[in-house]
Amino acid sequence: MDFDVAAWEKEIGRPVPALMAKFFTWLAPYEYGDLGYFELAPENLAGGDAWEGMERWGASTWAFLSLPDGSLVGLCEAVEPPAVVLIGSEGELRTLADSFEAFLLAIDAGETETEIDLPDDEREEEQVAARKAFTSWLNKSKIAAPAVSGQFDFSAYAAGDPPERRAAPSQQGAAPAMAPGYLDHIEGMGERLKMLSSLVGRTAADPQLCALAEEVFGKAPPQSIGNAKRDDTIWLTAKKADISFLFSRKVLNPNYAPVQISSKAICPFLDSVFLGDAYSEPVLFGVHGDALWDAIALKLPQHYKETVDEDGEVEKECTLALDGARDTELKLWMNNGRTNACVQIRQGRELASPEAAKQHNSGAGLFVQWALENSWLERSMFPGQDALIDAMRSRQARPSQLVQLGLTRGLWDTHLTDEAGLRQFAYIYFHHMDGIWINADLKAMFGKRQGQYGHDEPVLDDDPVEIYDALFSVFTKQFAAWKQANPQELA
Repeated sequence: MDFDVAAWEKEIGRPVPALMAKFFTWLAPYEYGDLGYFELAPENLAGGDAWEGMERWGASTWAFLSLPDGSLVGLCEAVEPPAVVLIGSEGELRTLADSFEAFLLAIDAGETETEIDLPDDEREEEQVAARKAFTSWLNKSKIAAPAVSGQFDFSAYAAGDPPERRAAPSQQGAAPAMAPGYLDHIEGMGERLKMLSSLVGRTAADPQLCALAEEVFGKAPPQSIGNAKRDDTIWLTAKKADISFLFSRKVLNPNYAPVQISSKAICPFLDSVFLGDAYSEPVLFGVHGDALWDAIALKLPQHYKETVDEDGEVEKECTLALDGARDTELKLWMNNGRTNACVQIRQGRELASPEAAKQHNSGAGLFVQWALENSWLERSMFPGQDALIDAMRSRQARPSQLVQLGLTRGLWDTHLTDEAGLRQFAYIYFHHMDGIWINADLKAMFGKRQGQYGHDEPVLDDDPVEIYDALFSVFTKQFAAWKQANPQELA
């Protein structure tokens, strides 16, 4: 890979850090793909506007790598030491490592969570040799990550927060989470899984959760996730770990309102714990892995579901409620001959984002009205709104009023009752799947115009009663036709 330090400094408008120059000089004889799928790509980002907030953060950030999907890897010098950040092709902005040294060590460990990582069992001979040489170079160069006082959240900085590092809570004296008694009714669950289950639903600032993350993954969980677009979740993984943690700032459950810790950053929840192939401790009935299915079919037939996909492969599912107060559940599933397991917060699926739901032309409010008039609105999801819902039922109030008061976090499928097939139909209808799309039906009925982002949108700026009957007949016909075409979804 060609590297010319003078050309780079002319391109980026600043000196190339000494360690980076040393690494790229060592890397020069290697070909694309030898150490991972990336290219050297110096780019000055100052003055750009392609990403959210770029007019601010671009002055302190410059790119040094490009990835196959068009994403950039850059160095953000707004903090010291400069952090390595991802500038994603789909708009995502997040921190990859708290220093360039830490980034090099993550490449060596195969834990950058980008296309730089190469699966151990898929490496070509040249890639194996390059990795060995890289490890040797790191050791000879005595590369070590500098100590930092906390985590830099590039997403929050991009969205408008000051460039600062957030420290994890002190873990001194934090006792390991103990197996909670509320799981005693679950037969044969291992003590470790009980402990992990007790952590799901806690925030990343929980000392016990931080202590376990340090022990298993060698790092604290993300203390914040900024609200820059497309940055809702962060994985915590390690190659040698038999579990993975998924943290989310956007949990679609009414019991998990966002925990704002600055003007632009949210402290995430531990959304899910996934058990890996190497997990060998008891899950249920004293067994794990494929051995679970015979036991579940025998002892929990009411929770066992088995289907055959279009390729003739058997798929299996089982979901068990764990903690009603925290809405957590154990989910097991088998596809492609592999058994998977996770403990997760029970959630809905988003039909319309908060921003979209507020727009009349998204159809969110009108769809809610249609569901209400068919007795398919889950009233428990709208606490304190009974009078308004009754007024809507008699068409004395508009659905836009309920959107403003009761859908501040968007429209989810769990805002609807569990009527056979309804939630799945709603998800498909709002997401343009199976050849149907609420947006297309709204444009066909009300006409279309160019929206603010250049896409066509329905000409619909209000929700008067006069349009209900004609529109609702369309919703009803679409639902009926979808059910007829998908009888397997009605079980």
